[in-house]
Amino acid sequence: MKHTLALLCLLALALAGRAQHQLPNPGFELWDGGVTSEPTHWNSFASSDGTFSSLADSPHHYRRNGGRPGSDGSHYLTIYTTSILGIKANGNMTTGRIHAGSMSASSSDNFNYTQRSNASHCQPFSGTPDSLYVWVSFYASSASAQAQVSAILHGDNDFRAPNQENRPDLYCGKAQARFTRTTGSPTEPHWQLLKVPFLYDGQSDPRYLLVNLTTNATPGGGSANDSLSIDDIRFVYSAWLNDILVDGRPIDGFRKGRTDYTVHVDEPRLLADPNLFVVPEARDASVAIDRQPLDDTSSLVTLTVTAEDTHTVRTYRLTLTTGHPAGASRLDIPSPTSHPQPLSFFPNPASGRITVRAAADVSLLDCSGRRLQHFKPQNSEFTIDLSGLPAGTYLLHSQGLTRTLVKHR
Repeated sequence: MKHTLALLCLLALALAGRAQHQLPNPGFELWDGGVTSEPTHWNSFASSDGTFSSLADSPHHYRRNGGRPGSDGSHYLTIYTTSILGIKANGNMTTGRIHAGSMSASSSDNFNYTQRSNASHCQPFSGTPDSLYVWVSFYASSASAQAQVSAILHGDNDFRAPNQENRPDLYCGKAQARFTRTTGSPTEPHWQLLKVPFLYDGQSDPRYLLVNLTTNATPGGGSANDSLSIDDIRFVYSAWLNDILVDGRPIDGFRKGRTDYTVHVDEPRLLADPNLFVVPEARDASVAIDRQPLDDTSSLVTLTVTAEDTHTVRTYRLTLTTGHPAGASRLDIPSPTSHPQPLSFFPNPASGRITVRAAADVSLLDCSGRRLQHFKPQNSEFTIDLSGLPAGTYLLHSQGLTRTLVKHR
């Protein structure tokens, strides 16, 4: 028996064949010309617009040869802060366009934006990555200075950053990281890998991606000659599972990074039809389920998880048995005589209210671990109304125990 389950995001799977999943020229190997030309598919002050673009078009970046240690590339990008007429201009590189509209660095007339009317200054993108990985080496004269890497997935609009970063009606999701210097010497790079999760808290469908790199998160902040080197930008798509339920009950001892399980089941019918429910970490992953009988007392279930990019694949294996082999897990089924479980709830999946049984405070979290609500129940059993939450995967946490909850529309 083999079938494919499209889980939690059918629309994303329908678009997967034509979605773009990685940036062009993510390692800055391709350049339009010499060492101070623009990297192909990237834009600097040299191609800015706005009233003061002519004052800002001097180079704030250059191509570094030799490649980052550990990389198979030959080049990487360095951007740096300059001083123009006594005004500091941060190093700035974008997939969109820089608009230099004011001599005041903090003015809202200065921004990076997607210019949909110009193919050189916009990046169409309909994938929904789970994380942004990027290698950086940052030098600043001040130990408190913060560089910034930002990727904003937005709708069919000329999105402006930072002006519209608090407009969830215009964007879909963001991955943003600020970080202090990684090296105390401008001539001795020290590379670090940033792993930045995407937070999908916007209301727009994904249509374009605006990536911005800057030597200082504060416009006009930092000092002249602060420099940020960047290499090998990669979007990561998850093929992990957050939970596996057999006949509606979680497997005891399940961990995301563990992929092989032997599970004892009490009812022989579950060997032929285990009534599996799987919860991917990413809402737009798909899961193919294949069951093969092994003998009269056991069967093998293979779960093949394919991420949205269709290239990232992970395989989980469940050996279901009515016997009692050494090391077999049991289903998380409390017996009538056992002590109450510290956290349980039903129904799951749910669309409205759920009933929660807990011996202590309970937190409702999103998949990134951010706490959405906290409950201090007066009784061991209480209800939570989920109707105001968007569909997706959530977590309930109490006394060190975390359970996965799926919210349907």
